[in-house]
Amino acid sequence: VIAGEAVAYPLRLMRWHEVVNDIVGGEPIAVTYSPLCDSVAVFSRIVGEEIVQLGVSGSLYNSNTLLYDRRLQPAASPMWSQLDGGIVAEPNPGFSSRLTLRVAMLATWGEWRERHPDARVLAPHPDLKKLYKRDPYHSYFGSDLLHFPVRPLPPPGGRHLKDRLVIVTVDGHDEGFALRDLADAAGAERGTVEVEVAGLATRITFRVFPGTAIVEPLTDPQRLHSVRHSFLFAWYAFGGMIPDTGKLSVSDPSG
Repeated sequence: VIAGEAVAYPLRLMRWHEVVNDIVGGEPIAVTYSPLCDSVAVFSRIVGEEIVQLGVSGSLYNSNTLLYDRRLQPAASPMWSQLDGGIVAEPNPGFSSRLTLRVAMLATWGEWRERHPDARVLAPHPDLKKLYKRDPYHSYFGSDLLHFPVRPLPPPGGRHLKDRLVIVTVDGHDEGFALRDLADAAGAERGTVEVEVAGLATRITFRVFPGTAIVEPLTDPQRLHSVRHSFLFAWYAFGGMIPDTGKLSVSDPSG
């Protein structure tokens, strides 16, 4: 949702395309999804004085999709990580800028329609309708095994590599919250929990299954810089911290 305009991008389409270049609320954005990390991130497409056209490079870094500027050949473009927008490789080091993150809501269709009944929705490509019915990552999501090398991995303990997180960034400070932890705090598989991120009171409405989270600041919404969604292993590999359950307080466990 940007400048009052709401647009939905179904994951069953995004798992095949991974990147959608769009204009929402007058801002050029890219909505991205990396299936191997189950990571959702939205970026501004304004980089410096340019408006880039992001695409899937075909390369991975820590099992995460690398994005490139489709106006260029991949070898001539910076490679941005899909999870944090940082530059992993570039032909002219120090020349390019990282991508700027935006807020990504991950909701069920019912939740989205209730909040935004007049939203635009990404339509399936008419030639690919049969393809969209398949889920090539079903078995991958059903285990804790990884298909590609990732370094570093979280330390062994009570966490699963594919625990789902919602990552909230306020005033440049990142905080990751595991959906399982939110459920433990609420005493239910779905509900609403209040947290503080960099002193900003924030409400998270979550469902452990299928793994959704809607983040809403209770005051000062301009301080909420971005919201992302990811498996734990990917967040940790990109420098994120293990979630701290001590930051949770129950607001409305009946949700």
